[in-house]
Amino acid sequence: MIAFLVTATVLGISGLISNGFIVIVMITQWTKCRRLASSEQLLLSLGLSNLWATISLSLFHFSFSAESDVNSLNFQIWYSFFFFCITFRYWLTALLCFFYCIKIVNCSHAFFLWCKLRISWLIPRLLVGSLIISLLAFIVTLSTRHTPSQESPTANATTVTQRKSLKDTFKRFDVFFPALVSGCPFLVVLLCSILVVASLCGHVCQMTSKDSHLRSFQTKAHIQAAWTVLSLLLLFLSFFVAQVIMMTTRLGFNEELFISAILVIYSPAQAVLLVLNNPKLKQALAVMVQRK
Repeated sequence: MIAFLVTATVLGISGLISNGFIVIVMITQWTKCRRLASSEQLLLSLGLSNLWATISLSLFHFSFSAESDVNSLNFQIWYSFFFFCITFRYWLTALLCFFYCIKIVNCSHAFFLWCKLRISWLIPRLLVGSLIISLLAFIVTLSTRHTPSQESPTANATTVTQRKSLKDTFKRFDVFFPALVSGCPFLVVLLCSILVVASLCGHVCQMTSKDSHLRSFQTKAHIQAAWTVLSLLLLFLSFFVAQVIMMTTRLGFNEELFISAILVIYSPAQAVLLVLNNPKLKQALAVMVQRK
C-alpha cells in the first residue's frame, strides 16, 4: 500500500509537471504569435484536460476513500466531474488522431479533400463540440447517479417493486452510458489508426528510386504519425479497459491498486508522447535542459 501511494504520488506529480510544461509552452507560443495552429490548439487542450483529469482523479479517489456512502451528493459530484474530465480527454485524443489522419493519409475522397482544406476551420469547432458532449455526459451522469430513497416498511409492495426495478435500470444505465460515451471516441482512434497504417503501407509499396530524398522524408513523416497514432491507441485502450473493469467488476485490493495505477499513468504517458512528437515542445524541452 505504501509503495502504491508513493508510485501514485510520483506519477501524479509527473503528470502535473509534464502537462503543465505543455500548457506553458503553448500559451507562450500563443502570446508571441497571437494565434495557435490547429495542432497547437489540440496540444493546449490536451494539456489542460490532462491537468484537470489528474487533479479530479486524485480528488475522486480521496472522496471514494473518505465517503462510506457512494450515493452521497459529494461522491456523486466528484464521480460526475471525473467522468466529465476523462470524456473530454477521450474526445481530444480522438481529435488529435483525426488531425494526424487528415494530414497524413492521401485519399481522393471528397470528404478527405474537404477536411484537408478546412482543417483549421474544423478543429476549433470540434473542440467546442467535444466540450459540449462532455458537459452533457456530466449532466446525465450526475442525474442518473441519484438513486431513489429507501422505502418505508409500510409502503405498498407494488410501489416497492416498481422503485426497485427503476433503481436496477438506473444502475444498468450507469454502466452502459459511460461505456457508450467512451467507446465512440475509441472507435474514432481505432479507425484513424487503421487508415494511417494502411496509408503508410501503401506509401512504402509505391516508393521508387526517383525522388528518393523527398520520398524518404515523406516516409519518415508517415512512420512518425503512425507510431504516434498507434501509441495513442494503445494508451487509450489500456485506460478504457481499466475504466470498464473498475465500473463493472468487484475487484480485490491488489486488482484495484493495479487498475488505479493504469488510470494514474495515463496523463504523464500521454504528455511524454506528445512532447516527443512535436518539434516545438522538443525544442523548448532542449532549451530548458541546456539552461539547467
